[in-house]
Amino acid sequence: MTDRSVKMEDKRKLILKVAEKLISKKGYSKTTIDEITKKAGIGKGTFYLYFKNKNDLFFSIIKEELENLITNIKKEVEEIDDFFERLKKGIEMYLDYYEKNYDFFKILLQEKPFIKRKSFEEFWKVFFKKWESFMKEGFKEEIKNKRIKKFDLEDIIYSLIGLLHGNIHKWILSERKYSLLKKKDVIFKIFTEGIRR
Repeated sequence: MTDRSVKMEDKRKLILKVAEKLISKKGYSKTTIDEITKKAGIGKGTFYLYFKNKNDLFFSIIKEELENLITNIKKEVEEIDDFFERLKKGIEMYLDYYEKNYDFFKILLQEKPFIKRKSFEEFWKVFFKKWESFMKEGFKEEIKNKRIKKFDLEDIIYSLIGLLHGNIHKWILSERKYSLLKKKDVIFKIFTEGIRR
């Protein structure tokens, strides 16, 4: 990478972070490109070098945050041999990510009703396909080795995601009065007792 491309990537990241904070605080519809560029200390033309419009920026925030999450979990669990220990570590990292990145998750929750439904659904289909491809092989292998029950793989994966997101929503509704990481063991236990042979 050249110095120029590094600086460009830094500017792009800056715009994403500033926009994430503003959208989290004010909401998508009330946040303007002018505010984002002013807070980031860049010109409006610079904004359009990186994003077509505010909608493109919004989906870029979501896409990059979720891809970072998947990449970090993959990297961390690759070194763990035992399937159930990998699963436990993945649950811990998922919860930790949402706790540390509350602004991002808040955006997902508060803006969902206002986003074009088709765009939002397409985005989530792509995201969940990435999760499936990441997790399927491990579950497939454990079913083959008769360590977990033979359920449909998608049902297993979406049950885990549902359990995680249910606890994240509960944490938010409690006004984040406790650490989300306190729930990692109970989530792991409920999930694994349901699938383990």
